[in-house]
Amino acid sequence: MTGCAVPPPSGSDGPLHDLVRRLLEDVRRKAGIRHDRPLERKLVRILAAMPLPVLEDWVAQIEGASADSPDWLSLIENLTIHETYFFRDLPHHAYLRGHLLPRLIAERATTRTLRLWSAGCATGEEAYGLAIVTLEALADAGQARRTARGVETDWTVEVLGTDLSRIAVRQAVNACYGGEGLGPFREMPENYGNWFVPLGAEAPLHRRVHGDARRLVRFARHNLMDAALPDGVPTGAFDLVSCRNVMIYFDDDSRERALSLLTAAVAPGGWLVLGTTDRLPDGCCGGNGFERHRGDRAIAYRRRGAMA
Repeated sequence: MTGCAVPPPSGSDGPLHDLVRRLLEDVRRKAGIRHDRPLERKLVRILAAMPLPVLEDWVAQIEGASADSPDWLSLIENLTIHETYFFRDLPHHAYLRGHLLPRLIAERATTRTLRLWSAGCATGEEAYGLAIVTLEALADAGQARRTARGVETDWTVEVLGTDLSRIAVRQAVNACYGGEGLGPFREMPENYGNWFVPLGAEAPLHRRVHGDARRLVRFARHNLMDAALPDGVPTGAFDLVSCRNVMIYFDDDSRERALSLLTAAVAPGGWLVLGTTDRLPDGCCGGNGFERHRGDRAIAYRRRGAMA
């Protein structure tokens, strides 16, 4: 076996690129992420230093591995981008707080329970943001009380945040955000500032999500290409399912599989919230069972039927 690294060929042909394409096809099949040139070039750079015989064995091992195996997940960690920030796309959050959540709160006044799922939540900003906006909407509706220490309510609010990445989920559980320029907070409205607690002199550039929001959220690793909902969640379990800025990385077949899973998770009378570039096609993945609602830079679909 040679120990020499295989230099990347100048074009897109050669054994290295062939192996990279095999890996990307495996990634598409297991994670739904489509194959494009930037992703191929990124993987070529990562693998170019590996001796070809070793690489061939490793690719065969990855292809035979399950989507939850450590080796396969390590590959995904190197390919996926988890960059996001709190309250990304402010009109979307304004629509949630001002229109969609008040309807849900009025319809759930008897049970005083809300269940929400943030799918593809990356490092947790989407899930925590959803919890914060829900608590604010409850306070707006007179169903929660703002105090000097936070927000008090007798409602039961459960937010599930899921992502494919183990590293992203671990960071989300930690609930600590910051760094130079405080990038995770770059678009945060001033009136949400109290939801984040400075960590003090030991970490002056970081803040932790307020405990009132943290208590509502649990995180789990989940692949949107799975046939089952996360953690054995039953069909029709959630009043609101949010999946934004995720399916832009999927090909058509993978997007349809993900939408089928997401729509199945929405309770009758509940809502599916997608990114501004996503659509739920009529007649596809239960699309005929949903009514489309448009807000300012926000798209939401309400599942027909009365809430249980």
